[in-house]
Amino acid sequence: MRSWLQHALAGVICLICIGLHAADTDTTVVQATKDLGLYVGSAYTLMDIDANSYTVGTKQGIPELNNSPGIFGGFCYNFYAGRSSIIRPAIEAVFLPATITYQTAMDYRTKQRIYPMTVEFPFSWIYSAYRVKAFPRPTARPEFGVSVRPVLTVKPLNDIQPVMRTYNLNTDVFAGFPFANSKSVMRMEVFFSYGWFNLIQSDNDYRTSSITRLMRHTAGVRLLFH
Repeated sequence: MRSWLQHALAGVICLICIGLHAADTDTTVVQATKDLGLYVGSAYTLMDIDANSYTVGTKQGIPELNNSPGIFGGFCYNFYAGRSSIIRPAIEAVFLPATITYQTAMDYRTKQRIYPMTVEFPFSWIYSAYRVKAFPRPTARPEFGVSVRPVLTVKPLNDIQPVMRTYNLNTDVFAGFPFANSKSVMRMEVFFSYGWFNLIQSDNDYRTSSITRLMRHTAGVRLLFH
């Protein structure tokens, strides 16, 4: 995964260089504004786990992580700050039902859900000269951005085990492109989100004590409508 991440970051850096060069040569007059947006998307968990073996009765096993696809949706507000910056606070609901599997008897396995639903609050900075209400409308070019993303799990939906912290903090990198007609703008973005905290907590139950590290990262694509 590290090799994949290095290639992805190199691609984002290339897009940044292209965007910076294009913005320097753009002579379109841009009118600062702001707008409300709605977005939906799909994502996939890229969780990491370090675990030790456990014993239940006479059966020995080791936790198995099962990454999963999922969906999300939310609202955002674009604040156009200057000629080529967008500040975008947002709120979104994320459904990513990753699980950990435990084998507790011969041919018997149980699955525990990991953060099946979260409420997340990404706060993004985007390099883009594209404006929804500018006239004349600028030429569409690649955009890139970074986000700080506080994550809160919906605790009543979590399984009792393993015991995990109820919050996380992620950093996102993303790249996108705007598409427009006479009345609206759609943006398509691809992103990678890196979680910084070890989610696992302390507990004597084998479903928690057998896991020493559990990190939650995601990647996906979203469509934004303004």
